[in-house]
Amino acid sequence: MAGVARVLAAVVVVMCVSAGVHAFSQGAPDTTCGNITPVHGTTSQTTPAPYTVTPGAARVIAGEKMLVTLEAAAGESFMGFVLQARTADTDQVTGTFFTTDHKYLNCDNGMNNAVTHRGPAAKSKVTLMWEPKSDFTGDVVFKGTFVKERMVFWVGVTSEKVTVTKREASQPPPPPTTTTTTTTTPAPTTQSPSVSSEPKAVNAGDTVISVVDAPSAVAENGINVASTVDNSDFTPTIVEEFSLSSPPSPTVVSPPSLSTTSSPSPTTTSSTQSSASSPVQSETTAQPKGSTTRRKFGILNRLRTTAAPTTSTTTTTSTTPAYRVPDEDLPPETQSLQNDLINIYDECGSSKGCFGAPSGCVENKNCKMMVTYTKASSGFRFEIMGPASSGYVAAGLSEDEMMGDDSVMVCRNLDGVMDVVMAHNTGKSNQLLTDSKSRSFLSDVRTLLLDNKIYCKFVRRANTEIMNNYYDLENNRYHIMMARGSASKSSLSYHVERTVSSGSVSAQKFESVVAVSDLFRTLHACFMVGAWICAASCGIIIARYYKKTWLKSRCCGIDQWFHLHRLFMGLTWGLTMAGLGLIVYYIGGWTSIDPKVNPHAILGIISTGLCFIQPFMALCRCSPDHKRRPVFNWLHWLVGNCAQILGITAIFFGLELVGAPEWTTFILIIFIAFHCMVHLILSIGQCVSDSKAENGNNVYPMKEVNGSRNPLHPTQKRMDAPGGGFRKAMLAFYFFFNWLITAILLLIIIVKEEDLKKWGIIFWEEDV
Repeated sequence: MAGVARVLAAVVVVMCVSAGVHAFSQGAPDTTCGNITPVHGTTSQTTPAPYTVTPGAARVIAGEKMLVTLEAAAGESFMGFVLQARTADTDQVTGTFFTTDHKYLNCDNGMNNAVTHRGPAAKSKVTLMWEPKSDFTGDVVFKGTFVKERMVFWVGVTSEKVTVTKREASQPPPPPTTTTTTTTTPAPTTQSPSVSSEPKAVNAGDTVISVVDAPSAVAENGINVASTVDNSDFTPTIVEEFSLSSPPSPTVVSPPSLSTTSSPSPTTTSSTQSSASSPVQSETTAQPKGSTTRRKFGILNRLRTTAAPTTSTTTTTSTTPAYRVPDEDLPPETQSLQNDLINIYDECGSSKGCFGAPSGCVENKNCKMMVTYTKASSGFRFEIMGPASSGYVAAGLSEDEMMGDDSVMVCRNLDGVMDVVMAHNTGKSNQLLTDSKSRSFLSDVRTLLLDNKIYCKFVRRANTEIMNNYYDLENNRYHIMMARGSASKSSLSYHVERTVSSGSVSAQKFESVVAVSDLFRTLHACFMVGAWICAASCGIIIARYYKKTWLKSRCCGIDQWFHLHRLFMGLTWGLTMAGLGLIVYYIGGWTSIDPKVNPHAILGIISTGLCFIQPFMALCRCSPDHKRRPVFNWLHWLVGNCAQILGITAIFFGLELVGAPEWTTFILIIFIAFHCMVHLILSIGQCVSDSKAENGNNVYPMKEVNGSRNPLHPTQKRMDAPGGGFRKAMLAFYFFFNWLITAILLLIIIVKEEDLKKWGIIFWEEDV
């Protein structure tokens, strides 16, 4: 019995001791807010802490964010931490933290005013965002607790003082270079004509002005355009504003200024709480950079004046762009994501790896789609960004530059509903992984739809096994792939844009990496356009309608039309064969695109095959007076025309594969209509020419008597068929227009659409 009593006593002692020891591997609870001391059954260390808390600045304006860095000394690390901001005089917790990697604490009835760790992984550096209250002024000190291991921790590690100052009324930055024309009427007479009241109707006398990149002219995040009026008898002009977030409403303004505001409507979701919001932005909301808002200015919106106008113009210039800050009326989590999206290029190459498209966009901060990666406590944190017009933007990890056995992370936008899913490339096909095991590979998933961009931020496990393939992000190196396209709930369509890194990278290192060159694909597209749009079309036109032209001047005993025909068709053959070789080398064999999705490859290979045999058929032709010559003529005509028709059709389907704008299709339609029209005109001209030649046979033909040594057998003079001048003029016109269309298509293929807009070549305006 004594032994049993001793055992029971020991158990009771252990339970009592254990009741006073709490180790929170997932972060400290709210109960530690008062003294931020861990309840680990021991006291804190008294030696100097090998950790520092460093504010990003010594002074900060109330309501503005600043960085706070927790860092361990060289060779040291910490498993857990707690950080607060306290007033220097009253020691009260103040301000709000913003983070997606760690856990919030709510101290003293506040919200997110302290931060702790989310997992026990070793950390050497933690960066947080902190914002003081908008109505607070004074000194603040950051106080932190660092846990090296369960029984070793330091409490009360403080930072230098940070002075929070009151926000001062700032002068608005000068607006960008803007020219506005104000029409004034000394003695206007008001009429009431029939004026359309439709929101986007443009009446006679209206002027449509597009304001681009408005944030550089933001004053209180509104757009101010200064106007100078020479006449004091100014009649106010009705100005109607259109924006995405609200219906137009008429506003009467008078000089010297008018103000308009455009507001984005963000949608945010997270892995723990999904929400979609479209808040009504206040007038302090900055317009998204790069967006274009159509605004209609006109004196016929509601009134019309008939007096002769006088005009004055004022131009103002700005060289300082406005700084984009998160919208203050959004929830804190949405503000944090918006801030991450705005600053996605920050720290690329220093604390995170970045890769995007087009090539060089990370340095220029103008990526169309982009992925970033950095080490997180529970794996690796990824960010994926791309255009909202895409159904998905995906980032993949591959052991080579080709598609196959790749792990893919997909940021999806299904009609405004955002999510992140895992996928896998098996061979040349893609499969979404929606099972619970695959979903467990991702954590802390947060998404944002804002400013015509989709943005996903999440943590992926460092080690995963997918489809019998093991992916170790800590020790292995991978090529980074990016692609975008349309998506459905159950599948991803073939990408409309794809890029892959030229070398492999380690997720733990932030190496600079560039995309694989698309030179061969671009050359393939250029060669095929040159072959089928230009060379083949010109060669067929000449062979069809110009055999009875330039008969007086032969070269090497061969008619001129045949020289031209052979030149153009030789170019067609050479460009086509070279283009085939380039694309086969580029993709490493046959394409992975399903012909049902895009038959470009099938059409192209058939066209290339017909093109290949055409010159060998020509070498086997019989003499012009042979009885089977008509059979050759028809076969030669059929193969050549079929090759051209299939080649141009393949170009239609290939435009999206090289990322050409959708409106490029209309350029091809214009060319086909022009080509058919020229065929029709020349066919009519040939009928007229044949009719005139037939009528001319009723008289004796002109003989070259002096040119023959035998006067009894004079030679007939070689003369062009009637209408030679008309045919030559039509050929020159056809060459000019054909080569112009070819040059435009080559320019579109080689130069990005953004550069065309920058150069002013694309001058039309798309609706927003």
